[in-house]
Amino acid sequence: MAVFSGKGLIVKFGSDTLTHVRSASVTSAINMVDITAAADTFRGQITTVTSFEATVEMLYDDTTDLFDTELAPGTSQTLIVNPEGVASGAIKISGTAFVTGVQFSAPYDGLVVASVSFSGNSALTVGTNA
Repeated sequence: MAVFSGKGLIVKFGSDTLTHVRSASVTSAINMVDITAAADTFRGQITTVTSFEATVEMLYDDTTDLFDTELAPGTSQTLIVNPEGVASGAIKISGTAFVTGVQFSAPYDGLVVASVSFSGNSALTVGTNA
């Protein structure tokens, strides 16, 4: 199994490549429905629909209008996370997502960081760059 660091991480939202990205996480999930009947001795479940959530943490750059327009809550675009970069054959995680929130953190002894939360609005695709 090949392993790699996140140093090559590139994140795109729509046509914008996000700058100063420090980390990205993508969580895919499936909803479960309980089908247990009163006489059952073991809990039964079936799967229903899938979903995904993502969070991208980046250094805040006040020279860009990304947080006023492109990353405003409610905005929907294709989110692409390239953990290894964009070279051919590198991992590509993508899906349409809404921006659900932007959090700014401003420690007195550090850099201002923005954390953007996304909620999937399509199937999540995990593949490779062409």
